[in-house]
Amino acid sequence: MTPTPDDTPTLPQGPGFGLTFLYYFVGTALVTTLMATQTLGIGLETGQPNQFGLLFGVIGGLVGASLNRSSTLALTCPNQKTFRKQLTNILADMGYSEVSDARDDGILVYQRTGLSGRFSGKIYVLIEGKTANLSSRTSHLRRLRQQLEKAGIR
Repeated sequence: MTPTPDDTPTLPQGPGFGLTFLYYFVGTALVTTLMATQTLGIGLETGQPNQFGLLFGVIGGLVGASLNRSSTLALTCPNQKTFRKQLTNILADMGYSEVSDARDDGILVYQRTGLSGRFSGKIYVLIEGKTANLSSRTSHLRRLRQQLEKAGIR
């Protein structure tokens, strides 16, 4: 499907801060609570394992949400072909390659190969005119922004 002027493609948006925080909070709190009951030998009825779980859950939720929430990055690209070539090279250095048959709406999809690709997520790129919009995890976009700035792309 090729997009029409009325049907412009939009970048996929992953979970934001709240949902990502909740995911990491619950997982960390459960694991910490269970580990506290096993290693400290204290029963759940005392409430102490739950307190450990809450404390570490908040810490895990904040760290997980700050690194793994989805965000977008807008860049200017005066020349689309040059930008795409530079972006592909930088992403290749980061371990990403383009998934050529992923979408047919003009959005480029980059993913790591192998097992690391299952856990690290994808990078979506939409180039329209002189603007490129990228969507991925915050940690990936921070690293990508640093690499692009080294290459002179802002």
